[in-house]
Amino acid sequence: MNSISPTVKGIIAIMLTLLVVIIVIMLFVKSLFINDNSKPKKTGTMTSTEYIPTETTTTTEAPTETKKKKTTEEEENDDQENNEEDGDAVGEITCTGPVYLHPEPNSSSANLTTIPSGAVCKYYKNENGWYYVEYQGQKGYAWKDFFTAPPA
Repeated sequence: MNSISPTVKGIIAIMLTLLVVIIVIMLFVKSLFINDNSKPKKTGTMTSTEYIPTETTTTTEAPTETKKKKTTEEEENDDQENNEEDGDAVGEITCTGPVYLHPEPNSSSANLTTIPSGAVCKYYKNENGWYYVEYQGQKGYAWKDFFTAPPA
C-alpha cells in the first residue's frame, strides 16, 4: 500500500513541471506589463544638460519710422483726454439703465459699485467705448450703452 504506481508518479511529475512552467510565464508576463518607474529607462536617445545659447543676429540699420502729423482736431482731442482724467469733468451724463462701475475699462475687472438707472454722473472721457465717470465720489469705467450722449 505504501507504493505509488508508476502512472501516478508520472502524472505528479507532469503536474509539477506544468506548475513550474506557469510560474515562469507569470513572472515573465509580470515584467512585461507592470511599470516600475523606480529605475530610469534607457530609450536609446542621448540627452544633455549642457546649455546651448540661442543664436542672435544684429543689424546696424536703424528702422525707419514715419510719423503722421496730427491734425488740429486730433491734437485737441488728445489734449482734452489728457486733461479729463486728471482734471475737471467735461460735463454730466445720465445713466439710462443699471450698470457696473469698474476700476479698469473691461468687464473682467472688479465691480466697484452699481450705478442705478437715472443717476447723474460726471463724465471725463471715452476710452474704447468705456466712459470714465464719477458717481458718488467714486471714479471708474462704465460701458457707454448705459448712458446718454456725452457733452461735446
